[in-house]
Amino acid sequence: MSHYLDHAATSPLDPAALEAWVRAQRDLGAAPGNPAALHSGGRRARRMLDDARERVAHQLGADIHEVLFTSGATESDALGVMAAARGARASDPARTRILVSSVEHDAVANQRAVADREGFAWEELPVAPTGTTPIDEGALAALAPSVAVASMCLVCSETGAVQPVAALARAVAPGGARTHTDAAQAVPVVEVRFDELGVDLMSIAGHKAGAPVGVGCLVARRGIPVLTDRPGGGHERGLRSGTPDVAGALALAAALEATAARREAFASRAVALRQRLLAALPPGCAPTVAPADAVPSIIHLSIPTSRPEAVLMAMDMAGVVVSAGSACHAGVARPSRVVMAMGRDEAGALGVLRVSLGAATTEDDIDALVAALPAAIRAGQALDGVPRARNTRNQEAD
Repeated sequence: MSHYLDHAATSPLDPAALEAWVRAQRDLGAAPGNPAALHSGGRRARRMLDDARERVAHQLGADIHEVLFTSGATESDALGVMAAARGARASDPARTRILVSSVEHDAVANQRAVADREGFAWEELPVAPTGTTPIDEGALAALAPSVAVASMCLVCSETGAVQPVAALARAVAPGGARTHTDAAQAVPVVEVRFDELGVDLMSIAGHKAGAPVGVGCLVARRGIPVLTDRPGGGHERGLRSGTPDVAGALALAAALEATAARREAFASRAVALRQRLLAALPPGCAPTVAPADAVPSIIHLSIPTSRPEAVLMAMDMAGVVVSAGSACHAGVARPSRVVMAMGRDEAGALGVLRVSLGAATTEDDIDALVAALPAAIRAGQALDGVPRARNTRNQEAD
């Protein structure tokens, strides 16, 4: 029996989302049509897409015209940061700065290469040892006239730490800077309201909330100038061209509705499951972020070994699926840049483990993790003195 505790990476497909996807595919198969077409099949597909857009907007506290369907949060993050930055600079050439928190997902952090290539100044906001990003509203307000976009995740995908997105928006928005947040990890456990956060753009990943992999959305406030580097047929307000995935959009709507219906109960149960785990941790293990500063569905642990890959393999052999906070390419672990940004050294940034809960997580799953962890840590410690193999593969291909 497998105990799946890696929901922050991806969650199982929700039955409601699967049903919506299958039903839509059958309907489209019976009466094919591109939503842009004028014939009856096209008009029907357009009505289906509009229905999905309206339902997603309702769940996220947005206007229907603000929801743009994408392939997921990675694409939404790239658009939310760089397309908005291009639009801001086109309107005001003085806006050359892009501010991001130092705990962003790679989907945001790796936009730095694009920003550098296009002449933007990329600046990271430091993170405290607590895992949260301090906001100096006065200092940020002074920078705002030169800022194109400021981006901060709502919940750190690695540590689960909740970030002060609303405070960031309050600081820079009066100065005209655009704000973006990646809310992918927040949606399953926190009610996310675009109309209350104060940001201009927000990214959502469907598969973190029970939708199929390959569908998500970018919520973009109307009137915000955005310039994509991939022009096409003008779909999705000209920002994300390509024939829309109607079935995927309807599956996303169904998944968000199912998530909302169980969110309160899941959040309460996740608190209890987290307490159960923390109370039974073996010696040398501790949360890297205080429970008060994190969502209950992500528990990020320090473990007494610098060989997380060995720990993961041992856990997997015991039927427990978790993940390491550090990056792993070709079996060679690298220190977590997020944990290093929190002030830890390389060894400390390697010795971490992420446990993430989902709607189906049970006490048995937590007990299986606790039972397997001591032996898995010993497996890692047995390799602590062994030199690491050098990874010579092309990192960009992984």
